[in-house]
Amino acid sequence: MEFFLRKVAKFKSHSIDIHDICFVRDYTVAVALGYQNQIALVDVEKNHIFKSMNLSHTCRSVASDGQMLVIGSDEKSTLVNLNDMSQTILEGVVADRVALFKGNIYSTIYGLNKVCCHKSTGESLWTFMHEDITRPQGLTLDNNGFVYVVSTNNNCVIVLSPDGKTCKTILSEADGIKSLYAIDINRETGIMIVSSKVVIRDISDDSDDSDDSNEESYQTVFVYTI
Repeated sequence: MEFFLRKVAKFKSHSIDIHDICFVRDYTVAVALGYQNQIALVDVEKNHIFKSMNLSHTCRSVASDGQMLVIGSDEKSTLVNLNDMSQTILEGVVADRVALFKGNIYSTIYGLNKVCCHKSTGESLWTFMHEDITRPQGLTLDNNGFVYVVSTNNNCVIVLSPDGKTCKTILSEADGIKSLYAIDINRETGIMIVSSKVVIRDISDDSDDSDDSNEESYQTVFVYTI
């Protein structure tokens, strides 16, 4: 079955590096243009970029709740009001990956093994660290405010309580997931998707088991119900 529809919004410059992307509302998508310090708003139905916003920092990640847009970086973050496009700099909000839920900003800090929650004003609500969370990347939330985090170094998906006090591992390499990066949840259906690498080993090959030359791998997405 083919799912591909069409290509949209070609970025002509070879120097542009797309770091993240998210749906905003209706047919609008926000694209984080990394070291260009820019966000592009794209109408994916009409196939064109209808607005670009320059920021004072790199654009590593982006998330939206339909009313607000938050753009994270390892320096600071910016909150954009989508009604009037006004920008608020959040000096204390550092984010490699970012999510919005009920007015709060959630982020992962890859190098410090942290998961953080802030108010939309930038005020810190909680910061969580745990030995099971190493090099966190993507994160998302379910309808009840539980935070799902991809822990890349140990190939796990960790769930944090809404108050950021406890966590639980719900998926690990034993479940067949590896080289994790991204995660998302459809809050209407309860469907969770997790990016993963799948390694296939040719068991008919008689070479030494330590030799990985007879392995093939590909990237895919695993789908779960929560």
